[in-house]
Amino acid sequence: MTTIAEEAASGVTARAAGYTHAAAWILGLAVAWGATPEVGDTHAGITTAYADRPFQAVAQALLVHGVAAVALVFVGSGLLDRARRTGNTVARSAGWAGIVAGAFGCAQLVLELIAIPGADPASPGRTGALFEAVQRLDGVKMVALAVLAAAACVASRRDALLRRREVVLGWILAVTITVSGIGYLLLSTTLTPAAFISLPLLLIWIAALGAALRRRRSGIGDQAPTLGEASRERRRP
Repeated sequence: MTTIAEEAASGVTARAAGYTHAAAWILGLAVAWGATPEVGDTHAGITTAYADRPFQAVAQALLVHGVAAVALVFVGSGLLDRARRTGNTVARSAGWAGIVAGAFGCAQLVLELIAIPGADPASPGRTGALFEAVQRLDGVKMVALAVLAAAACVASRRDALLRRREVVLGWILAVTITVSGIGYLLLSTTLTPAAFISLPLLLIWIAALGAALRRRRSGIGDQAPTLGEASRERRRP
C-alpha cells in the first residue's frame, strides 16, 4: 500500500509539472512577446531591448528558464521513479535527460539575471556576449530534450509508458528540436526558426508525458499487465 501511495503521489507531481511547464512557457511568451532580443540581433540591439523593457525580460526569463526548468526536473524525476520501479533502463536515461535539460534552463536563468539588469547601451559587448551564451545553452538544452523524447519513446516499447500517438509525436519532436538545437548552438538564423515547430510540440508532449506518468503501470507492489493488456494499450488511439 505504501508503494502504491508513493507511486500515485509521484504521478500526480509529474502530471502537474508537465502542465506547469506548458503554462510557464505560454505566459512567458505572452508577457514579453516582441520585447526581447532574438538570435541574429547585434549586441547593440540586444542591449537596447533589455534596457528598454527590463521587467518584461526578467519576467519571461523567470517563467521560461525558471519555472519551466524546475518543472522539467520534476518530470525527469518522475521518469527516474518509474524506471526504478519497473527496471526500465531506457526510462532512466530519459529521466536523467529531463533533469539535465532542467539544469541547463536554470543556468540560462542565472546568465539572464546578470545580463538584463546590467544592460548598458553605452557598453553593449558584455550583455551581447551573455545573451549569446544563453542561446548556446538553449541549443544544448534542446539536444538534451531530444534525448528525453527519443529515450521515452524507446522505453514505451517495454512498458507502454506512452500511447501510440504520443510516441509518434515524441519522435517528431526529437527530430525537430535537434534541428533547432543545432541552430541555437551555432547561432544560425537559418536553423533557429525550426523552434516555431519544435516548441509547440515540446509543450504538448511534455504535458502528455507528465499525464502518462500519472497512469499506473506495473512496478513494485503493482500487478504487471498481461501481454494482451499491453498490446491493447499500445493500440489505443
